[in-house]
Amino acid sequence: MAYTAIYPKDRGTMKLIKQWICSVGTFLILSSQSVAQPLVQLDQEQLASAKAAIIDKSAPQTTLTAYHQLLAKADALLDEPNPSVMNKTFFPPSKDKHDYLSISRYWWPDKSQPDGLPWIRKDGHTNPSTQTDDVDRPRIGRMADAVSILGLAYYYSGNEHYAQKGASIINTWFLDDATRMNPNLQYAQSVPGNPNGRRSGILDGRLIPLQVLDGLVLISDSRYWSDKDNTQMNAWLTNYLDWLTTSDLGIQGAQQINNHGSWYKFQIAALSWYLGNDEQTEEVIDATKDSLSYQFSADGSQPEELERTRSFFYSTFNLEALTSIAIIADKTGSSLWTYQTPKGNSLTSAIDYLMPVAEGKAWPYPTPGVDLAYLAPLLARIAPQADSARYADALKHILKDLAANPDKKAYQQTIYDDLALRYPHYMQ
Repeated sequence: MAYTAIYPKDRGTMKLIKQWICSVGTFLILSSQSVAQPLVQLDQEQLASAKAAIIDKSAPQTTLTAYHQLLAKADALLDEPNPSVMNKTFFPPSKDKHDYLSISRYWWPDKSQPDGLPWIRKDGHTNPSTQTDDVDRPRIGRMADAVSILGLAYYYSGNEHYAQKGASIINTWFLDDATRMNPNLQYAQSVPGNPNGRRSGILDGRLIPLQVLDGLVLISDSRYWSDKDNTQMNAWLTNYLDWLTTSDLGIQGAQQINNHGSWYKFQIAALSWYLGNDEQTEEVIDATKDSLSYQFSADGSQPEELERTRSFFYSTFNLEALTSIAIIADKTGSSLWTYQTPKGNSLTSAIDYLMPVAEGKAWPYPTPGVDLAYLAPLLARIAPQADSARYADALKHILKDLAANPDKKAYQQTIYDDLALRYPHYMQ
């Protein structure tokens, strides 16, 4: 089934007029604290509240620090070359560099074979050769991060240079005929020696609706994003959604019952909602509700994720996808936060299963380590939905521990800064 490319919520009527106010020693701000159209994952009220607190300097120091670090990251991006799928050194089987290509991270050469082919899987053991710029996986991550960072920096500061760079990156990756990615993931997470496409590769595409769409929304009222850009971008997204829902790999992706299936559903939910296909959005939300009955056990555990070597991480990773869908469901008037299956399975029960670890108990499954930073975003999402201080208290404790750790890893620092900027009240 093909879908007509339409702009969400009518750009022509929803674009707001910026009223600029110049204050000595501060930056230009939007007096309305608004963005041009509804955000996909970010919360407009949270952003506006954080922005107001930054402007009047009532925000906690941790939030102000995160804000300045955000601008520093955005400044650094201004001089970086735009990522493109054309920069890879390996060719996909199609011989078309416009086709996205990645190699699955847990696959290694088979030492029992003279040529090492086909590669074999070692769960939990990332092959570093799969994460280089020879393929597109690191690049799509940098592209999505950059669009997100620049969009937020533009929203908070009003600096048009950030919007200009963000629009340029989007044009390079999605729109420019010479550098654009074809709207498919036919060769994502491929395995050397295996000629078949892999449905697990669809996971790579989650970064587009997860980060790029909101970054795009945040810069869309800039003079650097035109109606023509918007029309072309909607066409790309529509073609990508069509590939997800009609291709053989996409149909197989819909049948996955672990985190891959959840992230597949998230992509469909976010893209269909953004493009204004309400019926498709409602269908995938209903499918997500049904998935709780087979993804969760009665105690809230996630059997498919517990089988993985990194069992704690994958338990949180799956819930990140499901709670991301819950954010979309809220926009349709359907609450996934309070939904319970006939057997009582729910998002709350699944997060409750992880809570003892946040409160100091050991994780009872094999894993190379438990990093509570992965749990923090989930607690930030669930806390406002539940009539309990337990989640907020656990989140504050995790954030306090992260703040006291001078040797935070890059992803931990990113999670911490994001929460500090979006949820200042948890930093006090």
